[in-house]
Amino acid sequence: MKAVVIRKHGGPEVLSYEKIPDPVPEKGDVLVKVNYCAVNHLDIWVRNGIIGKKVSFPHILGCDISGTLVEGFSGFKKGDKVVVYPAFDSNALRVSFGIIGGFGKYSGGYAELISVPKRNIIKKPDWLSDKEAASINVSYLTAWNMLERSRCKKGDTILIWGANSGVGSAAILLAKAKGLQVITIASDKNKIKFAKKLGSDFVIDRSTQDITLQVLKITNQVGVDAVIDHVGAKTWPVSLEVLKVKGRMIVCGTTTGGEATVNIRAFYSKEAQIIGAYLGSKSQLISLHKFMKLKKIKPAIDCVFKLKDAKIAHQKMEKSNQFGKILLQVSN
Repeated sequence: MKAVVIRKHGGPEVLSYEKIPDPVPEKGDVLVKVNYCAVNHLDIWVRNGIIGKKVSFPHILGCDISGTLVEGFSGFKKGDKVVVYPAFDSNALRVSFGIIGGFGKYSGGYAELISVPKRNIIKKPDWLSDKEAASINVSYLTAWNMLERSRCKKGDTILIWGANSGVGSAAILLAKAKGLQVITIASDKNKIKFAKKLGSDFVIDRSTQDITLQVLKITNQVGVDAVIDHVGAKTWPVSLEVLKVKGRMIVCGTTTGGEATVNIRAFYSKEAQIIGAYLGSKSQLISLHKFMKLKKIKPAIDCVFKLKDAKIAHQKMEKSNQFGKILLQVSN
């Protein structure tokens, strides 16, 4: 089969498009022909390498997958269109989990074929195209989990960072569908326009405006009920600063760094909460599909590259100039 593999950590140049042997499923696994695989920041982190995390080379990236079953099992039949829930139990005690294509034993979707646990297979909703279905399993599920953990109710105000990103654009679409008032941050006129198109009620231009002052102005000096922060070290101080009393900061991602300095006094005096959120559960993904169908939400997709152009896709993501999801077309 054709695949994009990495044989060492590094920049986009370590992505190699080549022919490798087809995977052989282990007991409890099933083969899926990959149709589309979305690019996520996890792919960048694994490609670059993280201290204390290991992968076995050669490694195949890609955790956001839609495809076609090569063989049937249980309630599924050969040829069924499916999506792959990205998380798997990383040890026998099931006290932690890994991500397919991430730091774990399962190779990812930058390949024509992938072997995954049967329990990770979900039937593709028929109202979603193959490429739309591949856009939801990570960014949208993570945003959904963050919104649920924020405990925001209809009419609450939420600040969402990075409107043009996968998690940011997903969070805006889902938050608006839940009836929340959305404030988001952007850095140029195109990103501001995109944020408004997604439904943001207020868009703050971080290149020309003081974020804290603007948020307080919008909220009549009260602050927001919650913040969705998937950016990391650079945004944490502001995220805490704009929270109202008893506000919640929901966190995933370390794109701008993994160690932040915050005002501890401001944190405890507000009785604020910092809540970590990771990928949601398989049942949450199924609930998300139902919610998106009910609210007629389609994922925001920026562009689609051929698998052989994975390097270009990574370069685009690293420049942060996408508007929604970046996808790799593997087969169709």
